Amino acid sequence: MNMPEGDTSPAHGRANLVGRGLDTTITEAEFAQCERSAAHRGQTLSEWCRQALLEAASGPAQTPEAEIILAELLALRKIVINLLYRQAANEPLSERFMHELIEAADSEKIAKAAERLQAARTTRAEV
Repeated sequence: MNMPEGDTSPAHGRANLVGRGLDTTITEAEFAQCERSAAHRGQTLSEWCRQALLEAASGPAQTPEAEIILAELLALRKIVINLLYRQAANEPLSERFMHELIEAADSEKIAKAAERLQAARTTRAEV
């Protein structure tokens, strides 16, 4: 079915792409795995393949585990830096201060990790 260039009808979901195509051969098991993954994401196989290729071209995707690990490291970094500065200034470390410091580090760790990861993706895309 030929559609005018730039058609964004609901049947197509996005503008027609005029460009180059890719072709590859995969096993039946790999094909089935791709189909399952596309269906799980509510995408056509073609949409899923295009997204997977573009994500792979822009660098490795961050896994949720990597984001959690980065978040924990950033929280730990904040705690250690604050403790070292407080110790260097000969200020006392109370239990209350420790609880507040841990709470503050925990409250912002996910946002800070997301910011760092986005910055890394942006920098990588510019290269």
